[in-house]
Amino acid sequence: MKMMKHLKKTASILAATIVAPLILSSAVLPDPKAVNSNGISPISGTFIQPWLYNTFSDDRWDKEIEKWKEMGIEYLIIGDTAWVYTDEGYSIKTDYPSKIEGVSSSTDALTKVFEKCKDHDIKIFLGVGNTVSSTGVGWGFLDFTKQENVDTIKKLGEVFGSIAEDLYNVYYEDYKDIFAGYYFVPELYNSNHFDNPTSRANYVNGLAEGMNIMFDKISSLEADLPLALSPYVNIFGGGWVTKNPESHSAFWKELLTTAHFRDGDILVPQDSVGAGGMDLENLAIWTKAYKDAVDGCGKDVKLWSNCEIFVQPKEAENLWPTDGVNYWSSAPIDRMVKQFEIVAEYVDRIVTFAEPHYLSPYNAVPGYYNTYMDYLKTGELEKNPPTPPNQFKTIVSTVEGKQVLSVYWSGMYDDYGIHRVNIYKNGELFTYRVSNRVESGQSNLFPGNFYDDEFDLENDTATYEFEVIDCAGNISEKSSFTVEKGSVPNNVKLDRPYNGPAEKEESTTSEVSSDLNTSDNVSDESNNNNNAGLILGLLGAATAVVSGIVIYNILRRKKK
Repeated sequence: MKMMKHLKKTASILAATIVAPLILSSAVLPDPKAVNSNGISPISGTFIQPWLYNTFSDDRWDKEIEKWKEMGIEYLIIGDTAWVYTDEGYSIKTDYPSKIEGVSSSTDALTKVFEKCKDHDIKIFLGVGNTVSSTGVGWGFLDFTKQENVDTIKKLGEVFGSIAEDLYNVYYEDYKDIFAGYYFVPELYNSNHFDNPTSRANYVNGLAEGMNIMFDKISSLEADLPLALSPYVNIFGGGWVTKNPESHSAFWKELLTTAHFRDGDILVPQDSVGAGGMDLENLAIWTKAYKDAVDGCGKDVKLWSNCEIFVQPKEAENLWPTDGVNYWSSAPIDRMVKQFEIVAEYVDRIVTFAEPHYLSPYNAVPGYYNTYMDYLKTGELEKNPPTPPNQFKTIVSTVEGKQVLSVYWSGMYDDYGIHRVNIYKNGELFTYRVSNRVESGQSNLFPGNFYDDEFDLENDTATYEFEVIDCAGNISEKSSFTVEKGSVPNNVKLDRPYNGPAEKEESTTSEVSSDLNTSDNVSDESNNNNNAGLILGLLGAATAVVSGIVIYNILRRKKK
């Protein structure tokens, strides 16, 4: 019976759908037949961050690109090929062998990207420079109603143009078939200046002064190489943003008209759903605002959509504990599909931030990729709900010098993969755990424990409920477990933790791993496992350093 319960989904299950099939006109978006899709337009491109691909072996590159081909991905967008240090005389450090005198090159990872993409006919957009200042990586100069910021963008226009020329000189001749164009890295947003026509005009004119220097340089190199830029919106921000899509549309129409945008340049706005600046309810209105701007600018500017396929759960702001919670996780595929459905009416192509980080089966839980591919082929999302955990082990752990309750579980299952586990305490949402990614440094991708430092080990009794969400977004029934006062530890031996659907049902009974998936100063009092915690902490710290640039760029939206 247990084996039958966990068999692969049958064709009859796949025939049932959560959302209606997405049928798109091949005259607007890429031909779905290119990937044997059931009338569904595929993702056309993806962003990738250098701190991820710098780790790729030849074999890993080939495996990743094989998946891109299966999905219909044709374009790779690389943001950080070079860094401009605005506090150090606009000095430049590159991720490729620069020919600019005085420029330092930290690595040559980019050449490998070109070699691999040429082998597989994947076209590349190259970022023309990210900025670094004494306050970190970011774009604090984006208010172009201020003259000092106009001066900054004019200087950056020169530097970005020189980087574009450098990239052209290094790579274009050898890779002209896949050298698709350039990417403007600084992320423009829905500034409150857009609401006032005078301020908006000042903003447009100031920004155009700097961008035109870069545009003119790019045009002199090769007129047919487009520039793509990917702004974002935060409609839930404070007074620093406009919440009026008509004002936002007016800004983009005026900028596209005033600046030296050319036929074939690409506006590829972030849908901002993943980072929390947008929701599905408002996505159509704001995507249409971009389309109205593109349609009204008098130029053949293309409109793509950069769909964010990650999640920053809003509960993280309100729930405790947050230690060990991965704020940034892959999005369940049902939400991703809804994003695609909404923007498809308005755009020429759909690209994503970022398949290698959040959808690749070699970096994220494979269930996301497998679920998406099922959807791509059938036009339907699988709807078989996961099984919640049914075995629970309690131990006493030490968190920051305090003895606390830690709960581990086993018995949860899904035949594609687990996305998230919600944990309720006495009827109210207490915390949650999400699946990790390989780049996070965690040894186990799937959640299997939490701790409660509010539980009094000697006097409290509490009932915890567990609700599991799979990679498609299906939600399990709740299972429950009551911790009686004085019952910790309960000496339960758990079955092997869930490790994905490939795991055999005949699991062996063993003690639960001491990988707490919490902070590095949590220890199992009975096992004195401080060394394991220290190792995990060091792994987490190393990962944080490596990914700091990317995380800063994203988190800055909320800090505003």
